[in-house]
Amino acid sequence: MSSVLAEPFRIGRMELKNRMVMAPMGVTVGNMDASTVDYFVERAKGGAALIFCNVKGSDSFESVDHSIFFTEETEALFRRIVERSHSYGCMVGAQIMPGDGRIGGASTRYKVPVSASPCPWMHAPKLKCHPLSLEEIALLEADYRRSVQAALRCGADCVEIHAYGGYLTDQFLTRRWNTRTDSYGGSLENRARFLKELIQICKEEGGAGFPVIVKFTPDHYMEGEGYRRMEEGLALARLIVSYGADALHVDAGCHENWFHAMPPAGMQMTTLQSRSARIIKAAVEVPVLTHGRFGNVAKAEAAIMNGVCDLAVIGRGLLADPQLPNKVLSGRPETIRPCISCNEGCIGRVYAGQQAGCALNPRCGHEDGSRDIPKATRPKRILVVGGGPGGCMAAIYAHDAGHQVELWEKTGRLGGNTRYACKPFFKRDMHSMLRYFERELSLRDIPVRYYRSASPELAAAFAPDHIIWAAGGQPVLPAAIPGLALPNVYPATQALDDLCDVGDRVVVVGGGLVGVECALQMDMWGKQVSCIDMAGTIPSEPGFKMNDMLMKQYMDRSGVCFMPGTRLKRIEEAGLGCRVTVESKGQEQVLDCDTVLLALGFLPTAAQAEPFRAIAPVTIIGDSQSPRKILFAVEDAYEAVRALS
Repeated sequence: MSSVLAEPFRIGRMELKNRMVMAPMGVTVGNMDASTVDYFVERAKGGAALIFCNVKGSDSFESVDHSIFFTEETEALFRRIVERSHSYGCMVGAQIMPGDGRIGGASTRYKVPVSASPCPWMHAPKLKCHPLSLEEIALLEADYRRSVQAALRCGADCVEIHAYGGYLTDQFLTRRWNTRTDSYGGSLENRARFLKELIQICKEEGGAGFPVIVKFTPDHYMEGEGYRRMEEGLALARLIVSYGADALHVDAGCHENWFHAMPPAGMQMTTLQSRSARIIKAAVEVPVLTHGRFGNVAKAEAAIMNGVCDLAVIGRGLLADPQLPNKVLSGRPETIRPCISCNEGCIGRVYAGQQAGCALNPRCGHEDGSRDIPKATRPKRILVVGGGPGGCMAAIYAHDAGHQVELWEKTGRLGGNTRYACKPFFKRDMHSMLRYFERELSLRDIPVRYYRSASPELAAAFAPDHIIWAAGGQPVLPAAIPGLALPNVYPATQALDDLCDVGDRVVVVGGGLVGVECALQMDMWGKQVSCIDMAGTIPSEPGFKMNDMLMKQYMDRSGVCFMPGTRLKRIEEAGLGCRVTVESKGQEQVLDCDTVLLALGFLPTAAQAEPFRAIAPVTIIGDSQSPRKILFAVEDAYEAVRALS
């Protein structure tokens, strides 16, 4: 019995060999180049039935720096994507976007963005957007037509109209941002006029049978006047179909609740995209596509079997493992390299104006071979110290390059400090990463020595040609603070790992990610929790925007008392519990509790590697250098092994 994802499907005249579709996630900063071709084709080669390429339809009002924009040069490149993808039986769609509008930067014509109306600029709400005139709408549509024509010249199999998530087309569709009084404003039909005209353009250029897909948002899931709710979303869906759309791609949310767009690791539940798609699918007669952490194949299969959608759109999962569809088709889903939904390597880097990548796939964005690890011409004997993400991946990369490698881990488990990141109730899917490390090391028969603390003597006996030091970071325990050695005081990581007895009243010291996640986990267990940090905000270490938005929501919904700007002065015994003295704004306060959990950060272990340099050259990677994210640990591992060869 094969996966439901393996079944063929059809949108209009377009035949798809299976139900797995690549979302329009580009990785290149600036317009496309030869590496962009290799990036998309790698996913076609990996078994996707359809890949969407992200195209900006107009340069008349906005920068086109973060998407494909058709020129004579880029048309030739896009044609290569189509031709090479077709050779793998994969269809190619151009998702063409009219513009960002209020959620983007200033217009190239005006000092503010353009939009449907003079609504607030999202990044500077006191400034109002420039409302597009009828002549400017006509210019935008003429540009869009030229982009559709270019896609057709290149052999695109379909066009997807970008009309979702609070971007420009959705600003026309939505009362919140569209206050026009002309034929493009007012009633739903008028607000949908711009989208209707885009559909007509696609049909006029491609022909009546040319597949046109519309990606839209039936429900913004936002409180407040003017946001779309499902009742209007259903009416909009029926309108879009009546205008000639051959399929609907359903999204959820907008930039005001952006974490719904690309759900972070902290969102384990079925996404709101699936909720909306199920309702829309029951109301229309055309195929429905949706997305939402479908790199987890079980979620994608359940969505199709439960009548949520007809096609599963996968974005980040295909960045992590381009071969995901082929692995499903060949019955090897357990070998898929997981997406951990960190958002740091992909959308986080794009948002920062950098080339995107993937935390567990450093080759993402470099499919042209420019960053490949060459096979070792003179294989070396490699000792990897530490079994966290950096150490595990270094061992795997070294083995695959032809080196003889052994990994030493001082505990009885792999994962390093990321084991604790997998423990909170809202991040349990991250265990897939630990299982991936274990499986890949086992498949390669790489020796893993547990409970092996590295010493110069043991290392000398092993006689390595090179040592990769991936021992991670050690918890910070300031000696200057009285009471840290008391019996009821533990590292927060032990509490997350269920290794210590935690009483009913808890004080978490440290408001970084570990501290906040620990506090939320204790709160979920029914504890009375206070979380303090000297910084003026909690979390004290900001992450990527959409990750922070979700974390803030969890914090607001919890019963945890978060106390930023608060310094720990001392901890004292108080019967069977503790008395914690803190200071805020010059005033002392006493917090009585049963347990104190310390989340004061980690110190690098690079200095511990120095004696090993007398034995062999040493490369220090990951948190051993400085506490950082999984993305950097894996990149360090990749580059360390690449340098060996």
